[in-house]
Amino acid sequence: MKRILLLVSALFIGHFGYSQELYWPSPEVEQMHRQANEYLSKGAVKQSIILFQQAIQLAPDVMVLRRDLAKALNISGDHSEAYNNIKPVLESGQADEITYHIAANALMGKDERRKAKRLLEDALKDYPHSGMLFCELGLYHEKNNDLEFALDAWLKGIEADPEYHLNYYYAAKAYAQTKKPVWTIVYGETFANLERFTTRSSEVKALVFTAYKEVYTSGILNNIAKTGEIDKDIQFEDAVLSILQGLAPVVSDGFTTENLTMLRARFIMDWISAFADKYPFTLFVYQDKMLRDGEFDAYNQWFFGSTENKKQYESWIQFHSNALPELEEWISSNKFRPTASDFYNPQDLRLLFIKGKNKG
Repeated sequence: MKRILLLVSALFIGHFGYSQELYWPSPEVEQMHRQANEYLSKGAVKQSIILFQQAIQLAPDVMVLRRDLAKALNISGDHSEAYNNIKPVLESGQADEITYHIAANALMGKDERRKAKRLLEDALKDYPHSGMLFCELGLYHEKNNDLEFALDAWLKGIEADPEYHLNYYYAAKAYAQTKKPVWTIVYGETFANLERFTTRSSEVKALVFTAYKEVYTSGILNNIAKTGEIDKDIQFEDAVLSILQGLAPVVSDGFTTENLTMLRARFIMDWISAFADKYPFTLFVYQDKMLRDGEFDAYNQWFFGSTENKKQYESWIQFHSNALPELEEWISSNKFRPTASDFYNPQDLRLLFIKGKNKG
């Protein structure tokens, strides 16, 4: 049920914009559609289903009503009825990427996994830049314990649709099971900036905190060349590690929010100097601007403070009462938008997962 509830946050954005492009047979039907989606966004699933059904009786040929009814039925757990309602949309020639996503969820709920997989693969031929569909394909593979294929799908989703947030979330969690902490850091922090103040955001912040520890305690730095000794063909991941290697003394006395703030500030300055031209990267550019605008300390407290020590973080907030509101104002004026040019992952996933662990 927890996974199905992701449908609300993953799919609700954009419904009203879609509805405005439709020809509604009457203002009453349009209002019913709008009200039903509002019910759904507030968790009133039964009321939403009833209203969608009433609207369909008035306008049976408006496929978006059947699509959104199927979404509500999925959330209620009635996957068979959801698929019955979404099937005419699939056959109508009016199916959009959200339709395929809902249909795949219904099939997965009915335990018709292979059929769901075929549907998603066919849908991606029509929507090759759909992060949503790649994400769902990844979840299919994850459910089948094929983490390598799942991560491959999420990475393809990041590359194809860099502003779709959930692929970063699942990729960060997958990399947390490997000895590749750089990607947990990069994808986790990207996700936390796209989806803020949620349970998932708190989850990935904790993963990023742990990933920084693993950089310095797992031995992965042993074979990394020092920054002054790197060759021109160094890969993005090793470039990140080469700078972090030189900053080890900053965290020699422990992994605290303050130490990580200093580490990350130094990292950004070194990155801009050494690798920004070779690997322009939106997240690091964003952090650099935050640093120059005086918001980096508050940002790192928001990111790591509660994970490190909740009481200490609450105390920090009390003594810096304006810091987080000012940070929020800065963020609202400086939108974080990752781009396709940020994708430097070589996607070499062979033998990455052995019983959920990295072989090394």
